[in-house]
Amino acid sequence: MRRWTFFAILFALAPVAASAEPPPPAQAGAPSQGRAPAPASALASEGFTLVTEEKGVRVHRREKRAGVEFALEASLPAPPEQVRRALLDYANHQKWQEHLKENKILARNADSLLVYQRLDLPVIDDRDYTLNVTWGAEGAILWMRFVAANERGPKPVDGVVRVNAHQGGWRLEPEGAKGTRAVYRFHLDVAGSVPSWLGKDQAKDNIVDFIVRLKKEVPNYR
Repeated sequence: MRRWTFFAILFALAPVAASAEPPPPAQAGAPSQGRAPAPASALASEGFTLVTEEKGVRVHRREKRAGVEFALEASLPAPPEQVRRALLDYANHQKWQEHLKENKILARNADSLLVYQRLDLPVIDDRDYTLNVTWGAEGAILWMRFVAANERGPKPVDGVVRVNAHQGGWRLEPEGAKGTRAVYRFHLDVAGSVPSWLGKDQAKDNIVDFIVRLKKEVPNYR
């Protein structure tokens, strides 16, 4: 089994979901919907610590809540509009992600979707969740935010562990003539019983791998 599979799937699929209705009340500690996440310069003051820098990705971690909470910085080889098109191309994410058992778009409008997803995973029980994600712009800065909205999706399924803590966002700033400086923040608690190899250090490696894969995808969205 590829070592990045579980966390990488959740990282990659999170930005492609959102809602056609007003978002539900935010979870405690959830990112505020409707504006761009703060820039990388704010990470240290918010309690994030740089834990690694490799393959052009700076990964920060915060020890504040259950589960894992990370923020990353990376340069991507396309302008913000193109990067966001890649992240929002929900239909084609299955081409480069594994173990996605169910995808259901429950609601859609011009700047949001509501999506139910179920993951068929090796070693551990299936996970599922419904995500509410919105996106917009602040001048030249594009942003995306997502938060679990399970109360708006299908009822729990026997034998499937529901992920309730899953939230974060992207800040996409122009970098040079044709690039993007991306800041991605998220908090994730996968719940249930999880083997020791799916720990915080594993999640850190998964993030770097995900960004490497994203860099390979964005040139296809010119």
